[in-house]
Amino acid sequence: MDKIEKLESFYESEHPYKGGIALLREIALKTEAVEDFKWSIPVYTLDGKNVFGIGKFKSYFGVWFFNGVFLKDPKKVLENAQDGKTKGMRHWKFHDLEEVNEKAVLAYMNEALENQKKGLEIKAEKTKE
Repeated sequence: MDKIEKLESFYESEHPYKGGIALLREIALKTEAVEDFKWSIPVYTLDGKNVFGIGKFKSYFGVWFFNGVFLKDPKKVLENAQDGKTKGMRHWKFHDLEEVNEKAVLAYMNEALENQKKGLEIKAEKTKE
């Protein structure tokens, strides 16, 4: 299965949050990010660098910002992906379609892309064996 088929399968499969992730995709496609598919989720890149991804889970769906630590977060919606472990990644969770504010999500996505252009990123640390 090629990348386009994987993306379509992700977005078209039946899931309680099918409408929510479709809306997030619609918003993401309004940006200059390139749609890709990595780690079984849609990932949006700029110049080959991961900027944000869209995910669906049992109790929520959302947007993951790979270097979200640099986002201003005026709405105070971003959470650390894994406290104590994740340094840069932040996510914005939604529990239903009505929670998605299109203008706000687009603003966060565009800010993440601008931050990537500025080179703001936290490099993954090498683990010592």
